[in-house]
Amino acid sequence: MHAAAHPRVVAVVGAGARAAEWATRFLAAGLDVVVDDRNVAAAVADLWPSAQRLGLFPGADPTRLRVGTADEIAAADVVQQVTGDVPVTARGMIATESTACGCSPIHLLPLVELSSAAPAGLASFYMSLGMTPVGPEASAAERARLGDDIVRLADGDADTIIALMRALRATGTHITNGAGEAIARREALRYSAGACPPWRPGDVVATPLALYNTPVEPDWVDYNGHMTEAAYLTAAGWASDALFRYIGDDEEYRAGGHSFYTVETHVHYLLEVSVHEPITFETQVLGVDAKRLHLVHSMYHGGTNALLCTAEQMLVHVDMAAGRSAPIQPNVAAALAAIAAAHAALPIPQQVGSVMHLPSPFRSS
Repeated sequence: MHAAAHPRVVAVVGAGARAAEWATRFLAAGLDVVVDDRNVAAAVADLWPSAQRLGLFPGADPTRLRVGTADEIAAADVVQQVTGDVPVTARGMIATESTACGCSPIHLLPLVELSSAAPAGLASFYMSLGMTPVGPEASAAERARLGDDIVRLADGDADTIIALMRALRATGTHITNGAGEAIARREALRYSAGACPPWRPGDVVATPLALYNTPVEPDWVDYNGHMTEAAYLTAAGWASDALFRYIGDDEEYRAGGHSFYTVETHVHYLLEVSVHEPITFETQVLGVDAKRLHLVHSMYHGGTNALLCTAEQMLVHVDMAAGRSAPIQPNVAAALAAIAAAHAALPIPQQVGSVMHLPSPFRSS
């Protein structure tokens, strides 16, 4: 049996809640899923809203699940066995409840426990889904904080599980291998999976850049079902992250002690948008110098193309170890210079540079 370099089709063998949770996890990661039990599809439909709330990888779609034959199960890159028998002709990696056991609800929690008998490629496969595989050497405490502790604190409620993990995301590196760190890694994987290839010298720069799109996530809406004012900026932040990856400011760049910090933002709210509606961003570089970057994101409705908001930002490049501004590194500076040159002829959105004020009631007209 062989391990596919980039598994695209996963089979789930068996029935019941755990089979549906595994299928949902794989679908949310943008994979094709084959199951051998028709009831799994209905159960996935019930789990899908919570998977959406946790966040979907590019291409994730519940319609990519199908009930397959034994031959289709056998042809999958990975077979996740919950109950029942795996076809003897299976050619991909095989994971069983004894070799790769997820912590329920599997579609939300990062923990997957691998035995010493697990195929070598399974750990990297689960990591690509945003999960955290642990081996037999992991302590009970390490396992608990990736799974059972979260379930107990949340009393099993899916929404509370997601909220707890996101709250733990900000705890920092002093809590290693916990759910907060795991969800931070998953978010980085999820957004980088949809990123454009980084700029290279000689590349033609789009005018403007279109690097990020997403449905409005459930966590971004208020009690009226509309995107909150803070969420507009959150979405713009992910558009900035897409730009950073395009110019070469990725995990390796930040690990080297360099990053961009936002020092000023002006957001213009033009239209409301509701949960799960599609939004797209156009990004325009307005100016760049040795240490600063001036840009504007324009957020559009993905269906109507109506302008929803603009977010104008000034960022400064920072040496994080020194704690002060520093020149942009050469490769990133070259990318920004190319983008700025390509965008120089673009019309500037009317919201750029506006000043917020009310006329003085004491000033004569």
